[in-house]
Amino acid sequence: MPPPIVALVGPVPPWRSGIADQTLRLARAMAHLGVAPRVFTFRRMYPRFLYPGKGTGDFLEGEEGPALATLDGLNPFSFYSTSRKILISGPSLVVIPWWTAYFAPHVLLLLSGLSRGSSSSSSRPTTLLLCHNVFDHEPHLFTDALTRAVLRRADRFVAQSARNAGEILRVRPGARVEIVPHPSEPRAVIPDRAAARARLGVPVDAPVFLFSGLLRPYKGWDVLLDAFPAVRKEFPAALLVLAGEPWGEARDLATRAPAGVRLELRYQPEQERAEWFAACDAVVCPYRNATGSGIAADALAFSRPVIGTSVDGLSGIVEDGTSGLLVPPGDAAALASAMVRFVREGLGPRLSAGAAHRRAVFTPEEHARRVLAAGGIDV
Repeated sequence: MPPPIVALVGPVPPWRSGIADQTLRLARAMAHLGVAPRVFTFRRMYPRFLYPGKGTGDFLEGEEGPALATLDGLNPFSFYSTSRKILISGPSLVVIPWWTAYFAPHVLLLLSGLSRGSSSSSSRPTTLLLCHNVFDHEPHLFTDALTRAVLRRADRFVAQSARNAGEILRVRPGARVEIVPHPSEPRAVIPDRAAARARLGVPVDAPVFLFSGLLRPYKGWDVLLDAFPAVRKEFPAALLVLAGEPWGEARDLATRAPAGVRLELRYQPEQERAEWFAACDAVVCPYRNATGSGIAADALAFSRPVIGTSVDGLSGIVEDGTSGLLVPPGDAAALASAMVRFVREGLGPRLSAGAAHRRAVFTPEEHARRVLAAGGIDV
């Protein structure tokens, strides 16, 4: 029997985001399971006023097959025309990553095209919304209404947390929703810690805390800056690294960062990110809210513990006291206390061992298997 045909509609590298990275990993993991998806990605994503970053380079052919760059974020009707291309391949399942209401008109046109282009209801592919977020981090009546319109049109859903699942069910009571946490991809080779520190110019014995990823308000980087002076008071050699592209007020960090903070305010290529994960003692995720965290999953992939907040998107990934430490969101004093405790009690080796165990439990292949099962495909 030939393998089922799956279409995967979303960003992949060279677009710069955790969503793009995870979409590529999902495509590769599906291919490893014998279900290589047809990937439909963007040729243009956001208008510049919404997103300061940019994608660079050409679309590459990988083991997941060529990604067809047919989607235009500035032209919702490109999603409708893409639906026709999807239907030509005869998929039984169409997986659509969902993370922001900006793309609600686009996805609504995609779903409409898939429905209208099918010869009958039995030939229409199942549509599955893979929800990184359900509602936008910055809520608004208009964008929330757009999100609800999309939720009413998709067939099935995968959520990363119980909170996400509840948001979907409040809009679509009785909908088929599976909770599938963010996967952690074990690294075949982790850069040597001492060598990574030498290359990055980091003192070999300093306690090093890493904040990685886009510096957006919901990620609580300002709370971390408020907490860090108390850590430096206890451990003057401690170093905090903020590595990622700044948004909004974060662009002025050079004028407000306290002593002991190293700013790497730019997009980090994969190799450079790997060096920082290897060099640090712990990754700090001080999120005010989150429904999932690719950064926390990457930390565990590098066997690095996470010091974060007890929001849904982290508590499903990080085991408090086993692979990291969790504190209430928005509490700078509690965050500082956790960071001080991490150093004072020498928790690094034990929590790193817990992180290493967690990374082997929920791999991208297991994630892909559960996503496919949520869409009605068993492998």
